[in-house]
Amino acid sequence: MRKAITAQDFDLASRIGIAAYRIANANERRVLETYLGPNAAHRAGLTPMP
Repeated sequence: MRKAITAQDFDLASRIGIAAYRIANANERRVLETYLGPNAAHRAGLTPMP
């Protein structure tokens, strides 16, 4: 994810982050939410959309 961000490939960074979010523990998810935003769980498909 860091390499993609450094290369300014934000679409790839987002896809990597979403994939990582699905398997991350609570602490890792908080870090990923910093990059992905507060709706990361929705984007990862882990919560139903309203």
